[in-house]
Amino acid sequence: MGALSTPAVPSQETAAIAGRLRDQVIAGVLVAVALFILYAVFLDQGALLSPVYGELSRSANYLHELSHDGRHLFAANCH
Repeated sequence: MGALSTPAVPSQETAAIAGRLRDQVIAGVLVAVALFILYAVFLDQGALLSPVYGELSRSANYLHELSHDGRHLFAANCH
C-alpha cells in the first residue's frame, strides 16, 4: 500500500499574506465607498440621479436637498 498523503495545509506565512491582502482589499473598498459618499454629499448637483430621473434630477435636485443640511454642518459651500 502507498503512503497516505496529508491534505495540503497552508503555512502560517501563506495565511498571513492572504490575511493582509484581504485587509488591503477591504480597506480599498471602504475608501472608494467613502469617496463616493463625499462626492454625493458635497459635489453632486443632480448628476447621480440623472440616469433614473432624467432632466427632472437637475431641476428638482433631490440629492442636493437631501444633503443640504449636512453641507452646512460641515461648513461646505452649497450656495
